Amino acid sequence: MKRIFVDMSVCLLHHGHVRLLKQAKALGGHVVVVLTSDQEVLKYKGYHPELNFEERKEILLALKYVDEVIEGPWLIEDAFLKEHRADCLVHSGPNFNAVSQIEIVSLERTENISSEDMRGRAMGSIVLGRNSKKCLLTPGPTNLHPENLIDIEPVFSRSDSHYQEVTGRVLSRILALAGQDTIVAVPGSATTAIEVATTNFLTGRVLVLTTGYYSKRMLSMIEVKAQKLSLSAVEAMTWEEFDQAAGEQKISKFDWIVCAYTETADAFALDLPLVKDFALKSGAKLMVDATGSINLEDHHELADVTMFSSCKGLGGLTGAGFITFNKVLLASGNPVSKEFILDIDTYLEKKTTSPAHTLLSLDSVSGRFAEHRQLMRRSKEEFVRVFADVLFRPGNQPYLCTKVKNAGLAWPDWVVPYEPRAVEADCQVVCHLFEQFPSNRQPGEIYKSLKARAGRQS
Repeated sequence: MKRIFVDMSVCLLHHGHVRLLKQAKALGGHVVVVLTSDQEVLKYKGYHPELNFEERKEILLALKYVDEVIEGPWLIEDAFLKEHRADCLVHSGPNFNAVSQIEIVSLERTENISSEDMRGRAMGSIVLGRNSKKCLLTPGPTNLHPENLIDIEPVFSRSDSHYQEVTGRVLSRILALAGQDTIVAVPGSATTAIEVATTNFLTGRVLVLTTGYYSKRMLSMIEVKAQKLSLSAVEAMTWEEFDQAAGEQKISKFDWIVCAYTETADAFALDLPLVKDFALKSGAKLMVDATGSINLEDHHELADVTMFSSCKGLGGLTGAGFITFNKVLLASGNPVSKEFILDIDTYLEKKTTSPAHTLLSLDSVSGRFAEHRQLMRRSKEEFVRVFADVLFRPGNQPYLCTKVKNAGLAWPDWVVPYEPRAVEADCQVVCHLFEQFPSNRQPGEIYKSLKARAGRQS
């Protein structure tokens, strides 16, 4: 009987393998799988197979298309085939075997499947399963995209062409969201980015719009270093005061206006076009903490400088802060001597280790920014619909989160709620970032569940 050899590794058995073996059996004869040894898989593929040789052999022998399994090398040669009395060698895909003395039957490879693809699917299943078991109604970090992990690999920020390619792609996509012409990534968080940006760009008379916890924190950060930066004045104005001043056209001269687009703890989004109009009339440049607004709100291009992090609206892992700005500002930046870690040149000139793996975690997801933004906006709209009667405020609503009063929301064990650093009694804040992550829940399903647990009618 004709001995039909098929060379395979089968680290993870899939339908592509089965189809190949079925075609081999259809040739008529005794099908022998030359199964790559564990040592050869490690040598040529660089990893230990998920199943060892004996386990892979057992699985193959259970298939009706396989009559025999023998251990073999990664590359098949004529001498090996002659020793084992092969009549032909069946192979799919590119053939690297050094075979010339017997017939090679080339069969088509099944598209869109491989053991490597199966590993990606397995990683996806693990991540999505964990997302389903633990839902984070938080402003970030929140649940994970499978690609956050799949896209990470060994990199070095200098002399690594893959790193340069990926980070160039990621940073370009992020910069397009913000609308300025230059971007730097700093290791750490949005807080780090804010410290660097305020140190390097602020000059003269500075106005900080205090709309909540995070803008007040920025005010404190600026006040601490105002003397060292030789700022002529640092002033604060609440949103109510600002709104009134803008309406009455009571506009003073400032060099910079600093604000937080979205106040996470208070679920408040300021009117950025109004702030920009005020800044133009005041002769001021505009610096925006975009931590809670990037890839969620519009109009970031109105800012001269923005600061934000990797793990909120961008959907990446924690560990990176970003500063986007118009490069012309460097010439008029604050001239005082700065600590190495606060000097923006440190990051522009890549003098310190970059947040390399965080940037890689954004590669695939950055190509879907628009899709994720739509998912999060839809989630916000659904929450507002379900809880319309207990909204804390009717206007200035950010897409990131929503504040409710007297809603009595009760959290299931598998939900991690957001606990703002500052919130009024009887108020709760729910964040909507988690809806950008695929899961086994329907969009908005969690909100109906929360309302039901609170004993309120839908």
